[in-house]
Amino acid sequence: MAIILCRVDDRLIHGQVATSWLRSNEINVAVVIDDTIANDPMQLQILKMAAPSGVKVYAQTIDKFIEKYNQGILDDYRVMLIFSNVYAPLALAEKGLVLKTLNVAGMRYREGRRQITKSVFINPEEEKTIKKLSEKGVELEFRQLMTDAKQELLKLL
Repeated sequence: MAIILCRVDDRLIHGQVATSWLRSNEINVAVVIDDTIANDPMQLQILKMAAPSGVKVYAQTIDKFIEKYNQGILDDYRVMLIFSNVYAPLALAEKGLVLKTLNVAGMRYREGRRQITKSVFINPEEEKTIKKLSEKGVELEFRQLMTDAKQELLKLL
């Protein structure tokens, strides 16, 4: 499987993702890794409607994605993994999936979170998770659009 991109964005698939990330990288398959959304057919339909034509959209639980990954089902596709939080990519990494780079671009304000970029707010637990991802060798970047300059997420903490 060619995992081309991995992105944390709590809005999941929206205009920026559809126009800047999916099209620019010729993504064939977008997989939302989220245990809740994987079990919500209505949410999945909304995500499919937000994707550009020609891009297949799936929602998988962490365990189901690992199973599919190990079976090689998506080996012939250009894949983008989309996460609503930083916990799911860490869970995948802990289960053996090698993530080279993780783009953290959208985590909206919630009570207990502090702002680190104009679109990323994190709490202490999320900061620990980001650091654990880095310890696992994942390059962590912030940029909203493909055309934006990469910023090292750890330096923004």
